[in-house]
Amino acid sequence: MKIEKKLLIYIFLVPIIGMIVGMSGGMYLMKYSSNLSKEEGTKFLNEREIYLQKDKLKILVNSVIHDIYILHLTSKDYINKIKELYPPHGDSYIFIYKIYNIEGGKQFAKMLVNSNEKNLEGKFISSNYKDINGFAFRKKMLSLIRKDGEAFVEYYDKKPYSNKITKKLTYFKYYRPLNLIVASGVYLDNIQKIVNEYQKHLDSLNNEIIKKFIFISLIIFIITIFFTIIIANIILKEFNKFRKTIQLSEKKLKYKLYVDELTKLKSRKALVEDIENEKFSCLILIDIDNFRSINQFFGAEIGDKYLKSFGRILKDFRKQLKETISIHRIGSDEFAIELKNSNYLKAKQITEDLFKFCTMQKIKIDNEIFDIDVTIVFSDFPNPLKKALLTLTYAKEKHQNLLSYRQIKDFTKEQEFFEVKKMLKMAIKEKQIKPFVQAIVNDERRVIKYELLMRIVTSNKVIPPYFLDYAKKAKLYTKISSLMIEQCFEFIKTTNVLCSINIDIQDIENEDIVAELKSYMVQVKKPVVFEILESESFKNYDKLKEFVSEFRKYGALIAIDDFGSGYSNYNEILELRPDYIKIDGSLIKNINDSTENLILVESILFLTKMIGIRTTAEFVENEEIFKKLRSLGVDEFQGYYFSKPVSVNEIKD
Repeated sequence: MKIEKKLLIYIFLVPIIGMIVGMSGGMYLMKYSSNLSKEEGTKFLNEREIYLQKDKLKILVNSVIHDIYILHLTSKDYINKIKELYPPHGDSYIFIYKIYNIEGGKQFAKMLVNSNEKNLEGKFISSNYKDINGFAFRKKMLSLIRKDGEAFVEYYDKKPYSNKITKKLTYFKYYRPLNLIVASGVYLDNIQKIVNEYQKHLDSLNNEIIKKFIFISLIIFIITIFFTIIIANIILKEFNKFRKTIQLSEKKLKYKLYVDELTKLKSRKALVEDIENEKFSCLILIDIDNFRSINQFFGAEIGDKYLKSFGRILKDFRKQLKETISIHRIGSDEFAIELKNSNYLKAKQITEDLFKFCTMQKIKIDNEIFDIDVTIVFSDFPNPLKKALLTLTYAKEKHQNLLSYRQIKDFTKEQEFFEVKKMLKMAIKEKQIKPFVQAIVNDERRVIKYELLMRIVTSNKVIPPYFLDYAKKAKLYTKISSLMIEQCFEFIKTTNVLCSINIDIQDIENEDIVAELKSYMVQVKKPVVFEILESESFKNYDKLKEFVSEFRKYGALIAIDDFGSGYSNYNEILELRPDYIKIDGSLIKNINDSTENLILVESILFLTKMIGIRTTAEFVENEEIFKKLRSLGVDEFQGYYFSKPVSVNEIKD
C-alpha cells in the first residue's frame, strides 16, 4: 500500500475514532451523571424527609402533652380522653409510658396508651427489650431522656396491619409533672416511594438529553468529514513535495554515514553494519604511530593531506592483492581492512605483506617527505572489532608493530580493568557503595571502636574493596570516596561508639574531599579517627602534616594504617605523632610462627610505648594470636576472631 493511501486512511480515521470516543465518553459521562444524580438525590431526599418527619413528630408529641395538661386539670379520666383524641391513624401513632424507674429495669414503666397495639395497654414493660437486630432501643432512649429530656431513636419493628419488619423513627419526650414519657413514631419505608418518583422524572430528562446529544454529534461528524476531505487533499500535495526532499536528504545522509568525507573510504558505521551482517571473516586494524606529532607540528591541513595519501596507499595495496578487501577509516588515524573467505594463516600473511608495503612507502606533502610508521593487528575471532582494538592496545603497550589476537597470551588484567570499570560506574549510578562495620575491642574483648569499611552491595553479593586501584586508574576514585564518606558520617551521627574511616593520600590532596570532611566534622561535633594508609605514596609529608594539623582542630584523631608493611619511616612517624598505629596484618597472622615478625612487632610496640601512641593489631584470627598480642602489650584488637564486617543496618548500640 502506498504511503499516500495510508496517510489518507489515517486522516479519515482520526475524526471517526474521535467521534466514536467522544460519543462513548459522552454516553459514559451521562450514565455516570445519572447514577451520581440518583445517589445524591436519594441521599438528599432521605435527609430532607427525615428532617420533616422529626419536626412533625415533635409537633404531635407537644400537642399531646398540651392536651394531657388541660385534661388532667379538668378530669381524672384524662387518659381515656386522650385515647379518644388520638385514635390509630395508619403508619404513625402515639404511645404513653408511666415511669416508675427513670434508670430503667424490667418494670421501669407501664404502657398507658398505645394507639396501634391496644393489647400492650396497662402492662409493665422492660428497658432491656430489643428489636429484631438486638438493639435495646428503650435503654438508649432512657439514657438520652435523662440527659436532654427528649430523644430520637431509630429501630426496627413490625408495621401495623402487616407482618413486615420496617425501620422506624420515634420521638420520645419526658413530661416531668406527671412522670410520663409521651412518644410518637413514623415508619421510614414511605421515603423510598418519594425517591423512586424523583428518579423516574430524572431518567426521562436524561433520555431526552441523550437523543439531543446523538443528533448534534452526527451533525458535527458530517461537517468534520467534509472538512477532512478538503484538508487531506492539501496535505497529500504538500507531502509529495516533502517526500522528494526527504529522499534527496536520505541519499546525502547515507553517503555521509557510510563514506569517510576526507579519504572517501568506507566509514566506521559501514564497518559496524558489516560486522553485524557477518560479511567478512577477518579484520585488520592499521594505526599510524606518528600521526599525532605530524598533526601537532605541521598543522591540521598537512595532517588531512597525510591521511588522504595514506588512504591512497591502502588502495594501491588492494590493487596488487589478489583478494577482495574493503577499506575503512574508523578513527582519526586508524584504518580497518575486511578480509573475506580468509583463514588465520592467509590473514597473517596479508598483514605481514601490508606492513612491509606501508613501511616501504613515503608520503610527500609540499616540500616535506614523511616516513610511514604503523602498528598493524588482526583478529579472526567473533566480535572482531572489539578483539582487534584490544589487540591494538596490547601491541602499543608492548611496543610491537605486528600482532594477532591469537598471539596474546594474557589479557586478564586488561579485561579485568574494563569489567571493574563498568562495575564501578554502575555502583556509583545505583549508589551501591556502602559502609560496613567491623568492631575493634580492648584486651577485655569489649567493643571500643568501629572501623567503617567500603563495600559494593549488589542484589546478590557484597564486594570487598579490591577495586580501589582500578578506581584510581579509571579516575573514579574521588566519586567513590565522596559517596563512602557521606554515608560513613550518616552512621557516625547515629552511634555513641568511636568510629574510624579510611583516608587515602588522594583524599588528602583533593580540595573538594577535604572541604567535605571539614563540613561533616562540624556537623557531628564528636571525635572521629582518620586511618591514613602508610605507604610509598607518602611523598609529600608536608601536605600530610598540614592535613593532620588542620583536622586535629575539628576533633579528629589520627591513625597510621598498615604500619610495618614495608614503607615505614620512623622519623616521619615521630614528626606526625599519630594517636594510633595499626600494625599490618601480614606481621600479625604469623606472629606465633615467625621470629622475624615477632621482632618487628616488638620494635613497633617499643617505639609506641615510648612516645605514647596506642596500637591496634589487625587480622587477629584466633585465640592463640590474641593471647600472644595481649601479652606483648597491644592495646586494641581487630579481626574475624571477634567479629566480621557487617552492614551498618545490623548495628544496634
